[in-house]
Amino acid sequence: MPSNFHHETKHITTSLLAIPSVSPSVDDENRCADKIAELLLAPFLDSTNAPELSPIFWSATDGRNNVACLLESRHPQNSGATIILMGHFDTVGVDDFIALGKSARVADPARLAFAPDELARVLANVLAEKNRNDELTELEQSAFAALQSGQWMFGRGSVDMKSGLASIMSVLREFARPQKDGTRLIDSLRGNLLLLACPDEETESVGILSALEKLIQLRAEKKLNYLGVINADYTAPRDADESARYVYSGTVGKLLPSFYILGVRTHVGEIFRGVDAAHIAAELVSEISLAPEWMDDWHGEVGGQLVREVAVPPVALHMRDLKTSYNVETAGEALVYVNWLTLTRTPTQAMTLMRTAAESALQRVGARRDAAHSGFSSLGGQAPRPPMWSAAVVEYAQLVARVRSGWDESAPASGVSFESWLENRAREISMTVKDGREFSQRLVAEVASLSGLSGPAIILFFGPPYYPSMAPQSNALTGALAKVLPHIPAPIQLRGFYPYISDLSYAGIDAGVDVRDIARNLPLMDLTDSHGAPFSALTSGHLEAVRQLGCAVINIGPFGRDAHGMYERVHMPYSFGIAPQIIFETIQHALG
Repeated sequence: MPSNFHHETKHITTSLLAIPSVSPSVDDENRCADKIAELLLAPFLDSTNAPELSPIFWSATDGRNNVACLLESRHPQNSGATIILMGHFDTVGVDDFIALGKSARVADPARLAFAPDELARVLANVLAEKNRNDELTELEQSAFAALQSGQWMFGRGSVDMKSGLASIMSVLREFARPQKDGTRLIDSLRGNLLLLACPDEETESVGILSALEKLIQLRAEKKLNYLGVINADYTAPRDADESARYVYSGTVGKLLPSFYILGVRTHVGEIFRGVDAAHIAAELVSEISLAPEWMDDWHGEVGGQLVREVAVPPVALHMRDLKTSYNVETAGEALVYVNWLTLTRTPTQAMTLMRTAAESALQRVGARRDAAHSGFSSLGGQAPRPPMWSAAVVEYAQLVARVRSGWDESAPASGVSFESWLENRAREISMTVKDGREFSQRLVAEVASLSGLSGPAIILFFGPPYYPSMAPQSNALTGALAKVLPHIPAPIQLRGFYPYISDLSYAGIDAGVDVRDIARNLPLMDLTDSHGAPFSALTSGHLEAVRQLGCAVINIGPFGRDAHGMYERVHMPYSFGIAPQIIFETIQHALG
């Protein structure tokens, strides 16, 4: 192993950490992109070494820059095989650090999150005081022990994920660095390396999505063959054994099943005459949240062993009626959406489960209403028998088809096609609604109104974001990794699905997924504003590009704790030394 990985990776991590790059700030993220390019070139700018790296910027439509850097081997048998080294450099916000800095009377509290040494001193003082008073929580006890060990670097982005990006930058520089005899390590390989550092992984993955077309173009221009992607996103403890470290050969996906609910409004004094949309929403959440039958599992081979992996069950992220003010009328509309991590389930399979849950929720609401009316009547209460309702469960795509099939030139606007009407309504809604989930619901409501659909009903659709899953597979990268891991001086486990949402989802897509299944039930997809810019970061064109890219994936990242939290930290011995070593040796085996 090159002896300077730890030193270089720590130096690069600290340099990147010092630059605030909170997503989605164009200026701040671009300052970090500039620093990445500068650090890639830094070892080659003295008088004896000519630059061997040429980082370039690939700009997204919003002006944020990816940093791409192709290092080509001069090996006579270079086949064009190329490994993409990928990481992101944006971070989440720092409000908790600002509050900490103010309470500790730091001169510039906003900078505290990006100054690891000063942050460590502040945290040590705060936690030591709490420790003396026996007030440490379990989370604080762990952070305090980490501070005392001296083996952890704290700060926003320390583990998620500037240290991971620093590790692949160190590896790329090592392969590019001229040796004493003038040769370069890259020239001993029968293939190339392509570093891709992306902005905006934390919000809508605009960085990697904007880079897809460039990656495909570069492959054609340079006649490259992408062996796969080595991603360097963070890893964390998965169970009580905190000594274990993890590398992964696939990634989870994410769906956001969404439900626009139509009730039947009624006065609260005549509750049996209507159907409360909030009641339907509550039953729906009860049906779906933590439901075992929604848990996605996978059986397959990882590292030569048959394993079973299970994704966590779904959980509600949003449930509310859509009343805008107080009155004594039951809710006529409601919105529910749930977070669902997937391993193999396709959007089509997901829609089947969504339909079953919606039908069950409506049945339970109807049964409870009838039982309540029966009990009310048996006690002498007087109310007419509840009306008979024919509840409907409809996919958004079915709703659109219904409206389109009945569309004519006289309504709602002469001479306007349905597609033009839909896009115009989307543009009007976008003037006041910025959140993609609410935007989608408003558009669904518009189409539902036009269709004449009445409640009780539930319209099924997908909200943004959508991340495809990628099942583990045997390929050149996993084969190389299997040769490396037995010789690494650390307890490292090779697992299947990377368990967190990441840009890995846009490196390739499983063969069984039809991108049309998600596109037709994701209302914002492919709709554009008056300037032609899409309302959704993800378009069907992007999904097709993901399919064309078709890369295998592995994740070899730093190890840390409390990502996105105030005690975010990276374990330096593993993350700065061992993780880059694994990446380095995996490349050698794959391209050697």
